[in-house]
Amino acid sequence: MNQESQLWYVKVKGRVKGPFASGLISKHILLGRIHPNDLLSQDKEIWRKASSIREVMPDVVKQRSDSNYKERLRAARRWADERGEVREVDENGKEKIYTPRKKVTHLKIKTTGVFGMVALVAVVSALVYAMFVFTPDDPLAQIDCSADGQDGILFDGCHLQRRDFSQHSLKQSSFKNALLQNSRFREASLQNSQLDYANLSHSDLSNANLTGASLKAVDLRSSVLMGTDFTSADLSYADLTGAKTSKIKFTNTILSNTIWFDGKVCHKESVGRCLSR
Repeated sequence: MNQESQLWYVKVKGRVKGPFASGLISKHILLGRIHPNDLLSQDKEIWRKASSIREVMPDVVKQRSDSNYKERLRAARRWADERGEVREVDENGKEKIYTPRKKVTHLKIKTTGVFGMVALVAVVSALVYAMFVFTPDDPLAQIDCSADGQDGILFDGCHLQRRDFSQHSLKQSSFKNALLQNSRFREASLQNSQLDYANLSHSDLSNANLTGASLKAVDLRSSVLMGTDFTSADLSYADLTGAKTSKIKFTNTILSNTIWFDGKVCHKESVGRCLSR
């Protein structure tokens, strides 16, 4: 069975949920919704800690020896979270929840008298009901990782190592958190696509068009970037270490805290070229 099609049950505090695709499990581990010590199973009989199952552990979690580990982990969590809420556990085991992106507006209800209390109970009940009945499924559960590449395709969290997308039109597509090591994107059209925190190490993006694409915290180590067009793209926190380069276009490209080809980290205000810190 391919890694991307594997399904896992999750046991948290004695409750079993699922099954969920590997990509969705990886995303929830990254965001802290599933703890590495939580148990996973494919048959609900044999249970293992998530941390012992390599294919579901996000790459950034495996790279604790990276000198920029904490910075890249925070960035990856911020860009992967569609709700803005992240659970984080510090070295002392203390848990905290923060909202890195979205500002929460609190609903204020006047509760004076019996009618006020009735109104409050009615509103709270309606909100709880809506959470269980009307909450849409996570889009990751609807993704077909075996589909052919085309404009607007969703491959978030997919395992697509060694796939050949050369000369494909993939405009406005999404590859967030996808594993794409050793893949080929030669002369591919990826304008305005989302590749945040994808792993593209050792991949060939020669003459690919990534104009306006979002590549925050993307892994491009040892990739081939000959003639690649990153005009107006966002490469914040991306890792370009050891990439093979020639005639790359970085016009108006955001390079905030990008790890450059020689391993140095660009200044947070870098645009179009890597400024020294």
